[in-house]
Amino acid sequence: MKNRPVSIRFHCRGEVNNLDSQESIFFREFISRVTSREVIQVIDLDKRVDIEIEIGIITNNGIEIIPDLATRAYRFIRSKSKAGIQFDGGKRTPNLQPRGKSRYSFYWTGENERPPEGEWDAYFTFDVHSFRARNHYLPLWWITSSDALIPTISPYLGVPITIEELSTGREVDFKSRKNFCCAFIGKAYPFRMHALSALSEIESVDVYGGVGRRLVNSKFEIAKQCRFVFAFENDLYPGYVTEKVFEAWATGAIPIYWGSDPEKYINPKAIINLADFENMEKFIDYVREVNTNPLLWESIASQPLLIKKPSMDKIIENTREIVSDICYL
Repeated sequence: MKNRPVSIRFHCRGEVNNLDSQESIFFREFISRVTSREVIQVIDLDKRVDIEIEIGIITNNGIEIIPDLATRAYRFIRSKSKAGIQFDGGKRTPNLQPRGKSRYSFYWTGENERPPEGEWDAYFTFDVHSFRARNHYLPLWWITSSDALIPTISPYLGVPITIEELSTGREVDFKSRKNFCCAFIGKAYPFRMHALSALSEIESVDVYGGVGRRLVNSKFEIAKQCRFVFAFENDLYPGYVTEKVFEAWATGAIPIYWGSDPEKYINPKAIINLADFENMEKFIDYVREVNTNPLLWESIASQPLLIKKPSMDKIIENTREIVSDICYL
């Protein structure tokens, strides 16, 4: 039936994802545009659907998920044979595989993880590699911190962030920013802690979140009083760009960043990126200089953050080719 809705399901570690999450809303709209049909989200794990989207969490709270004994025994025996272990699909492959309860299987991750090799129809990840033309570059900030597909309110900052706003210069006032720097951090990665310690030699850094043990009702209200917002990624990997730098910029502050943007969306003149400096010392020296020079601070803070606008058009077109038999065009 041409008018039958397309059924989709989000699967994650044996569970169905939240129907109201921003990611679920985003992908429902995405699949609707791809297929030009109504989309319904299924929560029954055993019901066969048109598209299942696996939410990629390869580890559970940082602990590697260990396969069952039968799978480990199978891999051991295969490793001793001439054929070796299978890497391209199959129940006991070393890589996560589709569950086989959908016509098409997609893999999406909002984390810095490589997509698993296997019988997947498409990947949507941070990774800039094509993985044999199956991977589509879809960083988390397109979903949570822009209107690349649908209007959104940043779930972390609590205010809308638009591509037009990100692409436009703005008026700023150094004098209105009474505080030096704030940071909202849930995970105490060592490199992040080293940078915070070094920045604190300039002035006190206000740290909130799990690391600082200080809860906050509004990141935006706190950050708009600061000249800088600490916005380090969890890891330095090409293409791994989350919401952090966009939220920091949206508060009117200068993002103090650590990240890699090979797709060149971010304006390097609008941020201070540790990755652009020879070492931590030179990075700190520059932040100190900007902090004491109102004209230099305003010249950076007034810059647009985006120099290239994201577009979902190519991703929609390529995905439409993959699922062409369920499209009603």
